[in-house]
Amino acid sequence: MRILYIEDDRGTAELVRMHLEEIGYDVTIFHEGENGLAEFYIRPFDLILVDHNLPDMTGIQVIQRIRETNDFPPPMIMLTGSGDELVAVEAMKAGTDDYIVKDVRGRYLHLLENVIQKVVEKQELRRSEQRLLLEQSQLIEELRAFSYAVGHDLKQPLSLLSTSMYLLQHYIKQQDEEKTAAKITQINETVSKMTATLEALILFAHVRDTEDVKLGKVDMTQVVRGVLSQLGDMVNKYEATIVVADEMPAALGYAPWIESIWTNYITNALKYGGTPPHIEIGATRQGDYNNFYWIEDNGQGLTIEQQEKIFLPFSRLQERKAEGHGLGLAIARLIARRLGGEATVTSIPGKGSTFGFTLLSDGAG
Repeated sequence: MRILYIEDDRGTAELVRMHLEEIGYDVTIFHEGENGLAEFYIRPFDLILVDHNLPDMTGIQVIQRIRETNDFPPPMIMLTGSGDELVAVEAMKAGTDDYIVKDVRGRYLHLLENVIQKVVEKQELRRSEQRLLLEQSQLIEELRAFSYAVGHDLKQPLSLLSTSMYLLQHYIKQQDEEKTAAKITQINETVSKMTATLEALILFAHVRDTEDVKLGKVDMTQVVRGVLSQLGDMVNKYEATIVVADEMPAALGYAPWIESIWTNYITNALKYGGTPPHIEIGATRQGDYNNFYWIEDNGQGLTIEQQEKIFLPFSRLQERKAEGHGLGLAIARLIARRLGGEATVTSIPGKGSTFGFTLLSDGAG
C-alpha cells in the first residue's frame, strides 16, 4: 500500500514513516499542503495521512481539495496534536474517513495500524457497492435492449412474414411469377435480418455472461485480413477502397470476440462511409502496455451528442435506423470492456469518424 503523509513536524513524520514501513507500507512524506497535493495529482496513492496544522494551509483544506477534484478519492485519515472535538467534527464534515490524536508517548502509532485497516476495508466496501450499482445499471440497460429486440426487431418482421406468406399463396394461385419471385426475395431478406438480430442477441448474451475467457496472443493483422475476406462481397457492393497498415501489433485477447469487433466496425464504415467509402485501418501503441486499434471512414461524421449515444444498445441514429439491428457497436464496446479495454469514437461532422478500441499488448502484465 502506498501512503501519502503530509506532516510539517519532521520528527513526527519520520517516526510515523518508520513505524508504517516496518509493517510493510510504502510512505511518501511532504511537509507542506501544496506540495503534497501536487504529488497526489501526479502519482496514485492508496491512503492519505494529513496533519491538521500545516504551514501553508490546514489539513481540512487539503482534504476538501482532494474531495473536490476526485469522484472516488482514496481513504483519508487526519493526524493532529490537538484533541479539540470541534476540529474532529470539522474534519469529518470535510470528508476525512477517520481522526487520530497524537499523544506524546506514541501510543497512537499502534492505534493508527487498526484505523488504517478499518478505513481501507470501508473503501473496499464502497468500491464493491459502486461496482454493483454499475453492474445493475448496465443490466437494466441490457434488459431494455433485449426487450426492444423482441418487441420490435423480431415481432415486427414476424408480422411482415405472416402478411408476406399470405400474399405469396395468393400470387402462386394467380400464377403471377413476377410477384411470386419478388415476394420470395422479400421473405428471404426478412428472415436474414431476423437471423442477424438473433445471432447478435446470442453473442451479446454470451459475452455478457461468460465469466472466464482464456486470453492469448492475437495476430491483429491476420484477424483484420480474415474479416475483410469474409466481407468481400459487401466491400465490392459499396465499391469501397480500404487501406490496411502492413503490420499491426499483436494484442492479448480472445480472437473470436475481437473478430466480432472488426466485423461490426468495418460493416459500419462500409454502410455509413462516403460514396464510395474510403476506409483506413491501423494501430498505434499507447505506452508500454496498451495498443489502440482504429478504423477511419470518410462519412458524414457525428455530432458530440451522437457520439455519446452511438455505443448504446438499439440507439440507432435517425439517419441510420433503416439498416442493421442496432447491436453491433454495443457488442463491440461490451467485448472491449470484457477484455480489459474500451471502445471509442472521435468524429467531426462532415469529416468522417474514427472508431477504435484499446487492448493490452501481447505479453503485458
